Amino acid sequence: MKTSSHKRAILKTNRFGKDIKKIPQSIQKKAFNISKILADDIFNPQLNVHKLTGFNSIFRVVVKGDYRMVFSFDTDNLYLLRIAHRKDIYRKLEL
Repeated sequence: MKTSSHKRAILKTNRFGKDIKKIPQSIQKKAFNISKILADDIFNPQLNVHKLTGFNSIFRVVVKGDYRMVFSFDTDNLYLLRIAHRKDIYRKLEL
């Protein structure tokens, strides 16, 4: 599923804002860089994006090690929904 190649606006949910404050600074920086890549090309092969089973149009990407970022997108926007350690992100996933 390829999308158009224009850059999307990056929008963060309040929950994402709370999540990002709780994770290490190095992971925050990596997440910022990944979000810029996602805004340009959602399915960039170096990111290894996966659709979440049981959700419509919700995807995840590995940020670094055990940290995951959950997002969705449309034609104009990239929505950053959650970011957390893999042991927590799926258990507490409320979308």
